[in-house]
Amino acid sequence: MKLNKIFSLLFVGLFLLTAQDTFAQKKHKSVEPLYWKNPLEFSYGELNSPKRMKLPKVVLDDNDGDGVTDQFDMEPNTPAGAPVDSHGVSQDTDGDGVPDYKDKQLITPTECQPVDADGIGKCPDPECCKMIRSIPACTLTDVPSISFAKGSTKLSKDAQALLVSTADRLKNNPGCKLIITGYAEASKASQQLSWDRVNTVINFLFQKQGISSERLVFRYGQSGDLNTVDLSATGEAIEGPNTVPAPHPNLRKK
Repeated sequence: MKLNKIFSLLFVGLFLLTAQDTFAQKKHKSVEPLYWKNPLEFSYGELNSPKRMKLPKVVLDDNDGDGVTDQFDMEPNTPAGAPVDSHGVSQDTDGDGVPDYKDKQLITPTECQPVDADGIGKCPDPECCKMIRSIPACTLTDVPSISFAKGSTKLSKDAQALLVSTADRLKNNPGCKLIITGYAEASKASQQLSWDRVNTVINFLFQKQGISSERLVFRYGQSGDLNTVDLSATGEAIEGPNTVPAPHPNLRKK
């Protein structure tokens, strides 16, 4: 029991001494330990926000007024108002070698370059235009007519020879189309016979002579010589069928 009282008294005494020391420190102004202070804090503060130093105003020359100072300007004599990049060089949006302030065709496609002094390029013709220009005019004249025996749809030897000659001339005149015209009366049989004869001529030219069907125009049932199929060449862009359905297929010649 005596030991416990002694330890209790010692503990209370130490507590009172510690409290007295803390109270005494509060009476004096606390000073931050110097090892927490940055020795360059003053210098940094003056550079960031000068309060004691008097610094001269910084002057960066820009003689051409393009917004890029002379020491960084790679084109020091840019005309006034000309748009420039971050290096002070006049912008060239389409990369044709003519700066935008001179370029009369601001966006020139790559395929239209090189360009002239005004930045205007010469674009190549589209493929469709090249094809149109490459087709010469039609000079095919005096195309013969084909005669058939009465009621027949077969080509005679003379008729075949005329068609072979006409096909050769067509091949040498790529700008020509050939209109094949058959004639008929109002009757169904005559209309069908006219169709059969025109079809015979077109098949001979297409299948045996290699003439493109796109160059052959199918016409039948017109008014004229019933036993004749006329051929006429034209260079005009005629839109016509190269084949049409038989009007009365049940009346076709066997």
